[in-house]
Amino acid sequence: MVDLVTRAEAIIERLEASAVDGRWAMTAFSRYRLCELLDITPYARYDGELDADPAALLDEAARAVDGLDVPIEELSWRLALGDALRTTASDVRMVQDARDV
Repeated sequence: MVDLVTRAEAIIERLEASAVDGRWAMTAFSRYRLCELLDITPYARYDGELDADPAALLDEAARAVDGLDVPIEELSWRLALGDALRTTASDVRMVQDARDV
């Protein structure tokens, strides 16, 4: 799950760096929240494959979170993480769809 999010983040960062209109800034809050919940350093170096749909990767990670069996004291973290993944995927799709218009 962490690898999926890290990969999605690296792809979005690459897209963000090449966009001249700053539209990816609309995803900044949800991406930051997601990185905080997973204790991932934003803008960290990623040497893996960067040829995928970041929203699909985030959806896959959300499905993995849904399947996590956690103790009751961790339930709120799991729910917050699932929400953060879905919100970030939605934000990414919004920016991708705006680009396609």
